[in-house]
Amino acid sequence: MRKYFMVFAIFLLVLIVSACGCGGEEIVSPPETNGFYYDYPPGVVESYSYDPEPPADIPEQDEHQVSLTINPDERTVSGRSHITFTNRTGNALETIVLRVYLNAFREGEQPVFPELEWRAFPNGRDFGGINIEDAYADYEPLTFELDGTILTLTLDEPLGPYETVRVFVIYNADIPEIAHRTGANEYVMWFGMFLPTLAVYNAEEGWNTDAHYPAGNPFYTETANYRVEITTPSRYVVVGTGVRTEELITDTDTRITRFTAYRARDFAFALSPYFLTAQTTTESGVDIHFYYHNGELDADEILHTARRAMEYFEERIGVLPFGHVTIVETELMQDSVSFSQVVFVDSWHLFRGGQYWGLVHALANQWLASVVGTNRVAEPWLTNGLTRFVQAGFFYPDETALRGRMERDYASINERTTLVLANGLGASQSWEHYVFAHGRKAMLMIYALHERVGEEVFWQIIAEYYRRHAFEIAGTEDFANIVEEISGQSMENFFSRWINEGIVPGLP
Repeated sequence: MRKYFMVFAIFLLVLIVSACGCGGEEIVSPPETNGFYYDYPPGVVESYSYDPEPPADIPEQDEHQVSLTINPDERTVSGRSHITFTNRTGNALETIVLRVYLNAFREGEQPVFPELEWRAFPNGRDFGGINIEDAYADYEPLTFELDGTILTLTLDEPLGPYETVRVFVIYNADIPEIAHRTGANEYVMWFGMFLPTLAVYNAEEGWNTDAHYPAGNPFYTETANYRVEITTPSRYVVVGTGVRTEELITDTDTRITRFTAYRARDFAFALSPYFLTAQTTTESGVDIHFYYHNGELDADEILHTARRAMEYFEERIGVLPFGHVTIVETELMQDSVSFSQVVFVDSWHLFRGGQYWGLVHALANQWLASVVGTNRVAEPWLTNGLTRFVQAGFFYPDETALRGRMERDYASINERTTLVLANGLGASQSWEHYVFAHGRKAMLMIYALHERVGEEVFWQIIAEYYRRHAFEIAGTEDFANIVEEISGQSMENFFSRWINEGIVPGLP
């Protein structure tokens, strides 16, 4: 008996030594996961579960697998992101760069122009940001540097072409009380461009590290697949990009909401214990969900406008390749802001009623900013000009009325000489300059193009631009090439004058 006891004791000692790693330096590794998501304690009750299959023709995408725990009372988030990245650049990479856009709201940064602070900070200035705790590549610790909105991860060994690495980032965040793309008020928290996101890599210039400007929507992103789980108190409803695939209620008064999204340029979401809901469906079968907290809003009128606008865009541009779009009432310094399958709209804009110009503009961005991507820092006019003109066509279907709108916008900017579209966001030292240059002038250029090539050819151009560059990134040259190809006209002088000169050419 003693012999067997000694053998068992030795065996147990070996197990203990192996487990504690005695005699060597302790290696801290990120926690193992159960599939895409983390393990949870017993007592979890599943409310429902749905796991959609990706489309058969889905292009090869990078993967973001994310776990977030949110404390709404403290406005804090703890997060973990697994990013599976395949090097498709053609070059060996020594670093991987992520964009951390929430850090534009840190104290000392300028997230908004001074003239808009009263709208962005209705209750006084407030700040937030993301702090990176640890980073790993294939479970090996990484050296990293966080500089504003740019997180640079240094790999131990270069990543060769078409090699894949799994990056793991652990972070925590503070959400500011601000009326911006990410923010919070007493009713809702909303998150746009919140997650650490892969920067775009250009073979000539390397990783894109453009500055974050307070003008416009200073983002430049590829599409990716997302699987995201969000843990909140159970009374909070969470809505976001993609399909809400699963909800779990635990015995600790906690709700876990999981989403799956394919070919998204970002993952946006919002949460509230006060959401009211309404829904409609377009003729093509796209569901429009409206989440709001102000019971005095005319949800039927808002959804009626949204449905008509989306049907107009689908008829002229193309079918939206997603089954639904979610509209969320938030608090913004502007009328609206758009993300993949999610639109945040300012409460006051919705409450005023009328045309809902900002809402329709954000819906147009689903086609011309989310499906077709652009560099919205270097070439913001391309998205803005197209979306503003196609939404103007929705509101002014009569040729005379449309002309009247264009003439009014022309009169507001025709004497300005500093509206050089080629300069990008960096040239805008005020929100007014941004709106006049990359909004009104860009829209007038697209109107001038419409008048030059004619109604039928113009919409053929827009539809082909959308079809050819869906889920890719398009630039000025790509758009100009399609214009010349379909119209049969040389457009070099037309685009050069409108884009490279600061004056506003006269309307045709």
